[in-house]
Amino acid sequence: MRNLFYPLLLALLLPLTSQAQRGGGQGFTQQFTQGSVLLSSGDSISGPLALHRGEETLTMTLADNTVRTLPAVNVQSFAVRGEQYDQSRERLYYDDFYAMRQGYYSGNPGFGATPPPRRRERADTNLLRVFRVYRWNRDNDYSDFKAPGFFEQLSGGPVILLRREGLVERPITAGGPYSYGGMGLAGMTLGYYTEVKDNFFLGLPDGTVLPLRTPKKDLPSYFRAQARQLAQYAKTNNLNYTDARDLAYLVNYANSLVVSE
Repeated sequence: MRNLFYPLLLALLLPLTSQAQRGGGQGFTQQFTQGSVLLSSGDSISGPLALHRGEETLTMTLADNTVRTLPAVNVQSFAVRGEQYDQSRERLYYDDFYAMRQGYYSGNPGFGATPPPRRRERADTNLLRVFRVYRWNRDNDYSDFKAPGFFEQLSGGPVILLRREGLVERPITAGGPYSYGGMGLAGMTLGYYTEVKDNFFLGLPDGTVLPLRTPKKDLPSYFRAQARQLAQYAKTNNLNYTDARDLAYLVNYANSLVVSE
């Protein structure tokens, strides 16, 4: 029985492993039913839009049904609605970053001194998302070459929290939540699955992009003079440095401390 089990297990896992490898290698494209793009020339165009993450390009379907390809170098910013979700990676909730993009001030009913409770709900794809173009070294600390790339704006300024979503492969281990279970295989890597990962950055006033690889350490390191107040704010409001919504509140609060000094 044991001899028959392992070939059967490998046969079941082979499609999973191959699919993960294909998903990671093809890049990451997101489709939106509505888009508005501000071009580097100052002109703007609108229509259904696809964001090709790996290539740093947009493709937009215009009113005459022609498709226009827009590399990041030709774009200043763009806004989108109506993402076509892959149901296998749909989040339990979807955050509206509109209030966060307005910055931190007590008169904003959605963004006071105490962050409102999070609403856990199905994804609302009609929420507006805003992207800006920054020149960066593709997160390579050893390269001085900078090329334009697309970053989603999650907070107000002058220091802006930015996000880039990317695909990562995660191992499926025996006994884990995605495994088939198994006889004496605990801890063994059975295959891989692909999920979306948030990568965070700070967009600085001079146009520089600063990666937040470890936000709980890197954010206070940048806001060094405000680090103690920032830590107290996070503790009081139970904010998580690795959560996009919470991190947007922390960046806006840090900005408010700098402005008030």
